[in-house]
Amino acid sequence: MTKLRVPNFYVVFLATLFLCAGSIAINGQRNNPYSANPSSRERIDERQVAKIEPVIITVGERRPTAVRQVPKNASTALTDIYKVGIGDVLYINLENAPNANGYYTVRRDGTIDYPLAGADTIVKDKTVDQIEKTLADAITLYSNPQIEIKIREYASHKITVAGMAERVGEKSLEREAMPLYAIRAYAIVDSAATKVLIRRSQLAQVETYDLRNEKTGDILIYPGNSVEFTADGQKAALTTNGYFYIAGEVNSTGQKKYIDGMTLFQAVITSGGAKGNPKKATVRRKNDKGTLNVVEYNLRTIRDGKASDPPLSSGDMIEISN
Repeated sequence: MTKLRVPNFYVVFLATLFLCAGSIAINGQRNNPYSANPSSRERIDERQVAKIEPVIITVGERRPTAVRQVPKNASTALTDIYKVGIGDVLYINLENAPNANGYYTVRRDGTIDYPLAGADTIVKDKTVDQIEKTLADAITLYSNPQIEIKIREYASHKITVAGMAERVGEKSLEREAMPLYAIRAYAIVDSAATKVLIRRSQLAQVETYDLRNEKTGDILIYPGNSVEFTADGQKAALTTNGYFYIAGEVNSTGQKKYIDGMTLFQAVITSGGAKGNPKKATVRRKNDKGTLNVVEYNLRTIRDGKASDPPLSSGDMIEISN
């Protein structure tokens, strides 16, 4: 039998190919020209890898130089939804019926008067999608009703912004919560501000955070919060000591902490809200002579947005009555 002689260069070629294939199988990956040198690559502890938080970058956006990471304790659900509350104004359009659209204000009992769905439809604490389904299920005059709802006034989700910013006063949140960096951008905060003070409720302690800390921007702000931007060495309104006194038709009477810029209706809400539907608010305030100036307000017109909400002063005495 004639033996087949293989040239030496083929032997060298096949041996080299075999060694490369073995290297690929052992390493479990293809050779990457951009990977680190295996001889200098450090061993990575799996526990360290588990601690690395993912960074999400939207496709099509330019990669930022400093990427904000979502904190582990942030509730993305609250920043994505809005639940309708008392005083909100809804635009409701029944698309498959002529001229079946209008504006509806959420009443104090959490309902709207939408005749096609029956009287006193409860919408409070529901999202727009949930309200659309509620109305569609209740309408019987039209088959397969197509409901479109938009929120025109976010009256129930207000916060107060104060301090070193161009836009101070009340702001309506369009979500159940918003991160502080969004509030800061809206308010156009002075570049000299170094601190932010947050009061969650009238009786809550003031929280103080450093604006120079990037993580401060991820703090969530909720309806009813007061936010003040200030700097070291400046007097802050939220830490100012003061009280007002309230009696009558409210759920919590007595001495309450006063915050600069507080209004009459805010004081009523701070006191647990009114009992029933009282009409009159009497404010007594000491003047320079030590006597009381007495002013009466129509609480219902203030609540309905038909009259301005008067500011209070520390030491004011308020009586709510029918």
